[in-house]
Amino acid sequence: MQTRHLTLYLLVLVLVVGMVIMALGGGLFGQQQFWLLQWQHQALANLCHQIADRSFWIGGQPMAVCSRCLGIYGGLAFGWLLLPFAGFWKINSHRSRLLKKLLIAMAVMNLIDIVGNYGSFWENTLTSRLILGGLLGIAAAVLFSGVFFNRKKESTGKYYGKLTTRGI
Repeated sequence: MQTRHLTLYLLVLVLVVGMVIMALGGGLFGQQQFWLLQWQHQALANLCHQIADRSFWIGGQPMAVCSRCLGIYGGLAFGWLLLPFAGFWKINSHRSRLLKKLLIAMAVMNLIDIVGNYGSFWENTLTSRLILGGLLGIAAAVLFSGVFFNRKKESTGKYYGKLTTRGI
């Protein structure tokens, strides 16, 4: 891996792991004030509904995000950690299309789970939300890795997966 790719990879890894730690909420840090006033909850208030009944609890306090959001953030961190070991940087354009379909499928599965729960077809649990969110996060990490790293098509030798192709 090139030095600039390694630096970018590590920066994203630190940010995503930091997001997961923040999502765990004030109970992890022994904070005692009312949970809605804690900095973790304030920072993530626009990203998650933060309904306490839909969150795991640590130290007698709900996490700063619901179980589905925790799964998404955790899956994103886990998927990002797996990238160098799984060789995802050698994805060709055909696999890239498959990964996009996988990400859409995971998003649709989460949507179906939400609609099914609200429609009283079934009752999802903290664990089922965590797992479905985690699958979505892993799929996003793998797919979004193409935005950060250049990949060569085997047949043409041209790069793809960049935000812009100028200067190549």
